[in-house]
Amino acid sequence: MIDSHVHLWDPGVLTYEWLEGSQLRRPMLPAEYDRGGVGVDGAVFVQAADGPSDPVAEARWVDGLDWPELVAIVANADLGSRAVDLQLEALAAIPRVTGVRHLLQDLAVDAFPALAPGLAALAARGGTFDACLRHAQLPALIALLRGVPELTVVVDHVAKPPMGEGIDSAAGAAWARSLALLAERPKTFVKLSGLTGEARDTAEVERHAPAFLAHTVEVFGPERAMIASDWPVSSHFGAGGSFADWVELVRAVVPAEGWDEVAEGAARRAYLPGGQPALARG
Repeated sequence: MIDSHVHLWDPGVLTYEWLEGSQLRRPMLPAEYDRGGVGVDGAVFVQAADGPSDPVAEARWVDGLDWPELVAIVANADLGSRAVDLQLEALAAIPRVTGVRHLLQDLAVDAFPALAPGLAALAARGGTFDACLRHAQLPALIALLRGVPELTVVVDHVAKPPMGEGIDSAAGAAWARSLALLAERPKTFVKLSGLTGEARDTAEVERHAPAFLAHTVEVFGPERAMIASDWPVSSHFGAGGSFADWVELVRAVVPAEGWDEVAEGAARRAYLPGGQPALARG
């Protein structure tokens, strides 16, 4: 299994403004990583540092950790910067960097078009783009991606659907329609993750997560849907819970014949085409 979304951090090394006041504002390193006892033999790191932290410094720090499972790094990048080409060039020199993430979830949708040149530069290098956004932003993402059909995109946490309302609500139905439209774009993948971190309690997870996951697998297919723990965020925030419990929940909605794709195949196809990180290949 490849766990396609893992965060590590150390506030003594880099800045994490989003962790201010949290009990998790302490080093979270490979020794603590919840491998779940489910056969994880590969992991994809996804950016965690923010504020004045240098994205290249974070990627180098992660690449230098004693973390046997690490197969790919999704680094932070400012895709709206005029210096994006230089940043991508520096990141591509780090062997396990496969692509980047420019957080969208707190960005106004009218700011999305400004990212188009950066996305085009990323696509030209063969890198992947992790799109971390909220469900109401999906139409804006769909519009943005029309200009870069060659870019490989991975949607984090099934686009954070309305966990408190469920798929049968108006917001849930809008999420379902938009996700299906996005899935029509061939070079788009999705992570089956993050729902426990968005839920208020385990009852909400049990009530709504299966339907959100089942719809996602239906529209993307197992070959473009990958499992992820979102450790330690989804294990400690919101409803929380172990990776082993999350794997059990996801397996219940994935057809048996598609499990190998969800567990490993989709992540390799998105992040390791040709057997090595995509950005390095570019």
